[in-house]
Amino acid sequence: MIPLFDLHCDTLLKIYNNNKNINKNDFHISLDKVSKFSPYIQVCAVWSDAALSNEEAYQNYKNTIEYSKKQMRFSTNCSLNKMCFILSVEDARILNGDLSRVNTLYNDGVRILTLNWRGKSIIGGGWDTNLHLTGLGKETIKQCFEYGIIPDISHSSVNTVDDAFALAEDYKKPIIASHSNAFSVCNHKRNITNEHFKWLVENKSILGISLATEHLCNRDKAEVDDIIRHIDYFLNLGGENTVCLGCDFDGVSSLPSKINSISDLTLLYEEIIKSFDESIAKKVFFKNAYSFMTKNLK
Repeated sequence: MIPLFDLHCDTLLKIYNNNKNINKNDFHISLDKVSKFSPYIQVCAVWSDAALSNEEAYQNYKNTIEYSKKQMRFSTNCSLNKMCFILSVEDARILNGDLSRVNTLYNDGVRILTLNWRGKSIIGGGWDTNLHLTGLGKETIKQCFEYGIIPDISHSSVNTVDDAFALAEDYKKPIIASHSNAFSVCNHKRNITNEHFKWLVENKSILGISLATEHLCNRDKAEVDDIIRHIDYFLNLGGENTVCLGCDFDGVSSLPSKINSISDLTLLYEEIIKSFDESIAKKVFFKNAYSFMTKNLK
């Protein structure tokens, strides 16, 4: 069995919007597709659709987790059970200016909060802007630190990331990049700079590799080799204990060739062993994320 810890998927919203079940469905992730992995720990994000207002997105979040909790249990730590699911939220604009909602998210079981998705928000700038954190964004991060929710800078602008890292240094608290690739390998603005990755390394944080084609390469279809190139690049920046998986299953329009669902990650595991060795494969697939989360989750 292969141990697997994936830092990001959008499956919860997918099953809610389509009235499906996590046990068996036609999406990238379902329980009948994960039999090859044990332990299996999955961070499940509730994405905030940009077509919705802040308040509508918050209500959609509440509806999604209510629907999901009828089918599955969520954990607030990383106990080494056979299977474990951890809640996250993608786009902190759902707070809609109400900082008490950070406490609500925490009580719901949310342990990771992706600050942005795209464009300008009440929190700060998404990857397609040059905007800084707003005052509310800074207070949101401080509240996350207080309650034990880990901020996530995937999808944030360079300036918003800089601001978030400065707060993390001031408060000596963790921040992660749940699903971001190397800008130097693929120059999509969603990807992370060398400087930001080195910050994650120096602060003993983690980054999950996204399997979105547009984040892996500049072609219409990515290959498994493109994933290997991003891993190799990060390893050469000192990221042996930093690089993880943040596949973004059920949140991408195109996956690399031969990877059609989570069950096909066995191919990636084999390729990492061939390109590096089994110890690196185990770190990328499980150990790095598990070590970080067991240390930092309250």
